Amino acid sequence: MTAKGYTFCYYVSGHGFGHATRVNQIITELLQSKTSSLSTEVSNGPLMPGNKDPKAAGTKTTTITTTITSTVSRHTIYIVSDAPQFIFQDVIALGAIYRNAKVDAGVVQPLAYSVDRKKTIEGVKAFLARRDDMIRHEVSWLEQVGANCVLADAPFLPCAAASAYGIPACLITNFTFDEVYRFLREGDPMDKDVMACADAALEDYKKASLLLRLPGSIDIPAFADEIKVLESRVVVPKTTREPLDEKQEEPDSTLFKNSPGQNGTISINGAHGQPQRSQKKPTLSVNTAIFTHSSTDILKRRAIDVPLVVRKHINTREDVLRSLGVDEVTIRTKKMVLVSFGGQRLKQGWGNPLPEGWIGVICGLPVSHELPAGFYRSPHGVYVPDLTHAADIVIGKLGYGTCSECIAHDTPLIYVSRPQFIEEHGLIKLMINYGLPVEMTAEEFETGLWQRSILEADRLAQEEKQRRRLRISHDGGKVCAQLVEEYMRIWDESRQGARALEE
Repeated sequence: MTAKGYTFCYYVSGHGFGHATRVNQIITELLQSKTSSLSTEVSNGPLMPGNKDPKAAGTKTTTITTTITSTVSRHTIYIVSDAPQFIFQDVIALGAIYRNAKVDAGVVQPLAYSVDRKKTIEGVKAFLARRDDMIRHEVSWLEQVGANCVLADAPFLPCAAASAYGIPACLITNFTFDEVYRFLREGDPMDKDVMACADAALEDYKKASLLLRLPGSIDIPAFADEIKVLESRVVVPKTTREPLDEKQEEPDSTLFKNSPGQNGTISINGAHGQPQRSQKKPTLSVNTAIFTHSSTDILKRRAIDVPLVVRKHINTREDVLRSLGVDEVTIRTKKMVLVSFGGQRLKQGWGNPLPEGWIGVICGLPVSHELPAGFYRSPHGVYVPDLTHAADIVIGKLGYGTCSECIAHDTPLIYVSRPQFIEEHGLIKLMINYGLPVEMTAEEFETGLWQRSILEADRLAQEEKQRRRLRISHDGGKVCAQLVEEYMRIWDESRQGARALEE
């Protein structure tokens, strides 16, 4: 039997590019879930020679030929976001459909590592003032495209729209914006507005039915009870520091297993950034996820921990540096630091912020801005994992995309703290466990005093090569896709069963 295809509407925050890049990994896996059209031909061949069995006299050979006549993605994916379309160009080429729309208020950041509290709350209040109209519009659109499920990373309003339309909503994230807003309290009169915004977002998040919690998470209040159940069932084994191993076995195609002896909750072992022993034959990233088939239990809200959703490099270090115009001698003899703060301008009068024997590559620097000696400009739309792989050190913020790609490529991260952004609390724990983080103060970054941090990160990297590292699975994109597909299959079965009972 051919598995059913679904129409997924993926709502993606335009706040930073990290949401979009990890969404691309999951969409790629969903679109690679294929269905094939098969044809079978049966033909009779000549008499079988040399057969002396009289009962078999005259028996002909039979040939059965099965041909795959077409292979297409069985799902339809809509992307709804105000993030630029070019970020999704790879999945659009695979068949995803992009719709530009304002789906959340996000956060106002004057710099990559600071938050404008007043403008952020004003923006959220203005967004919430249009909430009812936007929900009506989204419900109408969901009906128009025949949506089966809403996926969200991590706007809150689409969860309410899905609930109003009568389909499930799944959050796939490591944080929710209600906590981001709640963290902006400062004990002043504006706190009343801050809490009103946070509470409104929380109520919409509560309308989601499934949470796939990414590594590096903070508290997600909308699923607080479900997370308590999840964490009570996590078994963390004794650990040693072991080499990172990117080789993963194919996840089981059935991650939700029927188990009448269980109580309807989900049990996950070693999935959420928890240290695991390396094994010759790695087990599934999500070892056990249990649903019972009970009409009263099947649609309970659930939380599941998933592995790292991360992009991997495609090109070699040498090819990446050559494409930036770096000469062969420099490629062989110098180390490279990647400055991943988008559009960061190097100030005049800094001198050279790099130690001797280093070059720098800057992401998103305007073409009009002159580069100092030893620095190179990465082109617009560059595939950042290639740069992260080519780099000996990355300088950037503690964002999910930067952290996950540094971990996956074993590249040290020098970070400038974002004290007003609560997501950082979960990500620094992730980096301490699985990466190589070094903090640089905002003052050091803004005045070009980078050499201390670069040399410290380089020293740590050399020392770590002699040690054994904790390991985390990198196949979160595939696991998330399979979990969403399986959840929808069970949702369908439960709805069909409910209709049968009504009839």
